[in-house]
Amino acid sequence: MKLALAVAALIAAMAASAFAVEQIDSNAEDVRVRGDLPHMLAQGETSSQLAQRIAQAIGVLDRRIAPPCGMTRIFEIAGAEHFDVDDLTKQVDPNKPGVWRISVYGKGCWTTRLHNVYLFPRGPSPAQLRAGVPGRTVAGVKYQQSATQLVLRQANGIAQRRNCGSPAFLTDSEPTANRIPGKPWTEKWSAQACTVTRKFDVTFTPEGTQMRVMAVLAN
Repeated sequence: MKLALAVAALIAAMAASAFAVEQIDSNAEDVRVRGDLPHMLAQGETSSQLAQRIAQAIGVLDRRIAPPCGMTRIFEIAGAEHFDVDDLTKQVDPNKPGVWRISVYGKGCWTTRLHNVYLFPRGPSPAQLRAGVPGRTVAGVKYQQSATQLVLRQANGIAQRRNCGSPAFLTDSEPTANRIPGKPWTEKWSAQACTVTRKFDVTFTPEGTQMRVMAVLAN
């Protein structure tokens, strides 16, 4: 079913959440959610309700990347793929353990943002949603969390030394080369604070059943 929703409740939730996080301008926007979702993912709710929750999961970050400008904010659901939870280059059968990655484009205010929302089914109950790192990272969900802490810790430290009091946030990620199973790989992650964007080289090194994660400010 094609989703084309103007979601008043979503606008209010996004504005309230944004205010709580960083007092972002909470003026009501025209927010629309578009795209297709597999019906099998909407358990205990409608596809429209799931789409609204997906938009809520990325709403605050999208407003930080592209602050309200008077234009319509559009969340376009671009696809839903089922991956190995530790390797987002390995697609797996939906009937086997894994995680659904929902790709969503944020549009409006002169930029296009690629968001990722990870969906964990919970039987007949509505699925658990978790917003991931924006961009095209192929790191597993838990490794994204580890890398996010490393990057934001450095980005915030740099910002504070330059008298920037706003917390940093991630805006993009991109592998520098194709990931080869069992081999280290590096991604370029972008973090912004006080309108300044800095890039970090994030390296993931498999070590048996563990993953070593390192992040350094890029040259």
